[in-house]
Amino acid sequence: MSKQKTIYVILTVILAVSCFSTSSWRHATAADTALTHGPVFGAVTATAARVFARTRDAAEVKVRYGQAADLSDAVETAAQQTGAEHDFTTIISLDHLNPNTTYYVDILVDAVPQLAAPYPHFKSFPAPGTETSFKFVYLTDSNADPFMDAKTFIYAGREKPAFVILGGDFPHGKSLNLERKRFYYKAIYDPATSPSIRDFVNLILRQYPVAHMWDNHDFGMPSNKNYPLRATNLQVLQEYFPTYPLSQYGDWQKFSYAQADFFLLDSRSQRDPNQSADGPHKSMLDGDELGEAGQLAWLKKGLLESTARWKFILTPVPFNPTAKPKTSWGAFQYERNTLIQFIHENGITGVVSVTGDLHMGGIDDGAHSTIPEMVVPGPNGPGCISTGEPGLWSEGTYGIEGQRCNGYGVIIVKADPPRLKFRVKNSQGDIKLRFTVKP
Repeated sequence: MSKQKTIYVILTVILAVSCFSTSSWRHATAADTALTHGPVFGAVTATAARVFARTRDAAEVKVRYGQAADLSDAVETAAQQTGAEHDFTTIISLDHLNPNTTYYVDILVDAVPQLAAPYPHFKSFPAPGTETSFKFVYLTDSNADPFMDAKTFIYAGREKPAFVILGGDFPHGKSLNLERKRFYYKAIYDPATSPSIRDFVNLILRQYPVAHMWDNHDFGMPSNKNYPLRATNLQVLQEYFPTYPLSQYGDWQKFSYAQADFFLLDSRSQRDPNQSADGPHKSMLDGDELGEAGQLAWLKKGLLESTARWKFILTPVPFNPTAKPKTSWGAFQYERNTLIQFIHENGITGVVSVTGDLHMGGIDDGAHSTIPEMVVPGPNGPGCISTGEPGLWSEGTYGIEGQRCNGYGVIIVKADPPRLKFRVKNSQGDIKLRFTVKP
């Protein structure tokens, strides 16, 4: 039996057992397992949010939320019905929120409260354009091995970020069909899966807003526009993750926080095969030649119209063309150069990139990546460096091949004076690499 099949069997047993177990965050009642997964907070803005939940059986679900930690001031949303067609999942919108405010959440399943104090919570965003200092955490390339333990999520949670970005390969499995794609989401949402996933659920998902984009392992093989289950990917993503508005063609998203805009790229749904000849007809972002409806046009329009001081391009694979040059942006030099030329010709400033996929840390001041870039290591993998060509990074790298180099990224956005601080940290929260970006 292959390693991936062994992991799948083990996780299946763990999930089956955990569906009938109790956790500290649930009421110890007969209805204890009516809620099997959630909440997960996403698509957060200054005035709205979306909340994911999954039930054991078909049920009526409401979100009960308020600003008081004991929910003494709570209000309820309208009910949503879960059913087998969408694997008993639902995503419920919260509207008319106050900016920059903490909200506590309970889930009602058939009118029965599922959670107990201390309640899961998140903080709404400040109004776009607000000048304020904040930080966010970047996690990417999580390992699917249920026995892999690391303290990364503990220390990432202690950063008290405004939000958390989940990069591609989260988890790092093989999503081969509808069942398996749903299965992996359930695995990373279940604290019984492993010690590190327990920390991820309790210290990240239940305390901070999250946003997510996929890469090859959570997308599928071949990891390009020729993958036959692209529509299935989008279906499961929208079942299991509270995304910002999506295109019908892929997983690219945009959101704003204070003086920064964030562009989450889909490097797979519209990608031409890596081995195709480079040139004007080879694209990572618009292989289907969607034109104005495509991701490349969307990104250019967003950058051009942005009035934010900082524009973050969050791409699952390295933007640095020297890193994994045959499978990352280095294999799409024509499109990459066209995008850089567009940025320069239009005088667009404050563009930086945060990436993953290398399973190691690195920071470049733009000498090799053209724009400042930080690549983030995986939080809980067994090894380090996923390629024989990690590339050139002006500020150095974190990780030695053959050894574990678990960690995460922290980006600090300072308001006065304006600047960015890139920090690559290990699984104990120690700074391994640092760099400051000035306007």
